[in-house]
Order: sequence, then structure tokens, then C-alpha cells
Amino acid sequence: MNRKTILSGAAMLLVYLGTSFDTSNGLMAQQNAGAITADSSTTTMAPAPAGTMKPGGSTGRDMAISAAKSANHTILFRALRVSGLTEQASGKGPYTVFAPTNDAFGQLPDGTVTDLLKPDSKQQLMKLLAYHVVKGSYPADALQDGQKLKTVTGGTLTVSKQGDAITITDGRGSTATINQADIQATNGVIHSIDTVLMPAGK
Repeated sequence: MNRKTILSGAAMLLVYLGTSFDTSNGLMAQQNAGAITADSSTTTMAPAPAGTMKPGGSTGRDMAISAAKSANHTILFRALRVSGLTEQASGKGPYTVFAPTNDAFGQLPDGTVTDLLKPDSKQQLMKLLAYHVVKGSYPADALQDGQKLKTVTGGTLTVSKQGDAITITDGRGSTATINQADIQATNGVIHSIDTVLMPAGK
């Protein structure tokens, strides 16, 4: 597994977490890049109602790291910080990233997130985050029913597409629904998902 590829792809997550979108008017609400925590001006990217998928937007940026974060992805942002990925420079891409929400992490067994954030779990955490990264750009309209996507860790994700509803099945057979698609960075695309993806045998 190529460490540089994993770090570059995971840095893509930081672009998403560093940008909040006002999808009601299509404008991006960019937070202060020096801020560590979101304030009252942060736009919340609320999960879409079941069976629907929110549209994305454009960051207008590459994979440069931003300290501001999405209100619905604070656990993912914390995981990226703990894993050390916030220190990494972004890569050329393109990459496709599936970004789990806070509610997605909340579905994991009790104690899982706490254990993953421990220093001795750093490598495991990095691999888990990288399992959500696919090399290449796959916007929603390019995802096909039954399509197999190879993650940067060498794992496989399977796409299911019925109309506008898109789900991703991981190596354990669990399914994540894309609740906000096509957040565009200059070197890739991010899809927000409602379930943490797990590789087979982990």
C-alpha cells in the first residue's frame, strides 16, 4: 500500500471538512482558514431525508488543508487530526472520497471510535480513512449500478444505483447511502455518506 497515495487521498477529506455549503442558494460559505472550531456562522450540512440526496457544490480549491470543519463531520475531522493527516500536503489526484457523517460514526459499536482515536491505533485509523478514498474522479452521474471501485488500500466498494439513490457496499456487506453528492474540489470529488465503510476481515 502506497503511503503517499493514502495521505494524498485522505487529504481530500480535509477540503470537504474545511468547507461548508449553503445548498439552499448554491453558494459556498467558506470559514476562516485560521479557525480551529466552527462558530455560529458555520453552515450546517444537514443529512438529506431518507431516499433523497442533496446536491453538492464547488470548493474552488485543491486539496489544501483547511482548519474549519463541517458541523456534520466533526468526528471525521477529529479522526484526521489524530491520524496526523492534517499535516500532509495534498496530492495531484484526482480522487473520489466517501465522507461519513457524525451519525455514521455513531452507528459503530460502543467504544469503537474511542479506541480508533487512541495513539496505538493510528495505523488502523489511517487505513480505515483511506478505505474511503478511490483513485479517479467519480461524480454521481458516473457511478453505475453494480460498479466495483478499488480503494487506495486495495479494497473493493460496490455501487448500487436506483434512480437518484446511490448506495455503496463495503467489504463486510454493509451499505452506506450517499446523502450529499458531488462536492467538487479542483482535484477530485467528495460524497457524504451515512455509514462508515469497513474493509473485509477488519
